[in-house]
Amino acid sequence: MTMMANYGKQLKHATNQMNRALDNYARQYGVTGVQMSILDYLGSHEHVLQHDIETEFGIQRSTMTVTLQRMEKAGLIYRQESATDARQKTVNMSAKAREIKGLATSYIDQQQHAMETRFSPAELQVFEEVLQYFTDLNGRES
Repeated sequence: MTMMANYGKQLKHATNQMNRALDNYARQYGVTGVQMSILDYLGSHEHVLQHDIETEFGIQRSTMTVTLQRMEKAGLIYRQESATDARQKTVNMSAKAREIKGLATSYIDQQQHAMETRFSPAELQVFEEVLQYFTDLNGRES
């Protein structure tokens, strides 16, 4: 009898490897992989609120607050009152962070290109469907 693949375990392993590689890359610039991903997100969106980042990355509010406080202390971001809602603050990149954002985007683009080079569009479509199914199967975090 052949052993069935443990898809959850494989997905977890792939995610851990991906995060470890990004952390290793980010470390040389004095940031974490999560911080680098947040900077990439900030650079691609306007008027970003903390809640937007929490939703994008599936990170709990308390964890995101600590992460943003650390980023603010490191001079990577600053927060200011939202123009559309005085109860909210927008998260903005500093000049220092804009340099790192470019490096983050380059790294992410290289990862994407590697996948697109190795697999056909049809295979990548199936991969996306499998990931979406797995996400739906296990419920979305809110």
